[in-house]
Amino acid sequence: MVFMVEALVLVAAAAAGGAILNTLRGYLHNTDKGYSAKKLGGSLIIAILGGLALAQTAVIDGLSDSAIILVGLTTGFAADFAITRAKKN
Repeated sequence: MVFMVEALVLVAAAAAGGAILNTLRGYLHNTDKGYSAKKLGGSLIIAILGGLALAQTAVIDGLSDSAIILVGLTTGFAADFAITRAKKN
């Protein structure tokens, strides 16, 4: 059975997944500290808003579901990575 998912929901969920991957990457590079739920929550907010903004400005209607997921993952990961780098500088 195939479920039709709205593109906005798909890209937001994928962006959240990208943010989770980035926080996990940060945790694996610095395991002496515990995994921070606060950082995860902040990254999810940033990534989901970034994904929704991307979905509103970019043309994603013509893309397949897998392409939308890849765009969302990349957006979420990049948004969280950029904010993390900006905080460190």
